[in-house]
Amino acid sequence: MSEVHKIPIPIVNYLHLIERKESPYYDLILYLLSDMERSLKKSNLNQGIIYSINPRQLKNEIDEKISSSKLTPINISRTILALLYGSKLKKDEDYYVTTSSGGRRNYHIKVNNANLSMLQMRLRI
Repeated sequence: MSEVHKIPIPIVNYLHLIERKESPYYDLILYLLSDMERSLKKSNLNQGIIYSINPRQLKNEIDEKISSSKLTPINISRTILALLYGSKLKKDEDYYVTTSSGGRRNYHIKVNNANLSMLQMRLRI
């Protein structure tokens, strides 16, 4: 894991939590990947789709499915970043980050079969 030193320390910690399949972080990743896969299948587009994630909305959406006081919008953002860094998706090519008027980040991932398998394989999901 020589590439770990390039990833910010807080994100490395989340990456390790995901790799060790710690709840609720691993559960969140499973939820996101299954939703990405479902969205890709619904679209019937060969070139893929852009999957957008707003951590605050995601928290509200998954509160009933994954109930944990550890899942805050900040922890959700860090978990998403760990997924992106861990899978070696390329920034601006495979994903990009936007900022809302309130300063909150939104994540946009280009989901196609290749990127989806990279996300799943890299993190051993």
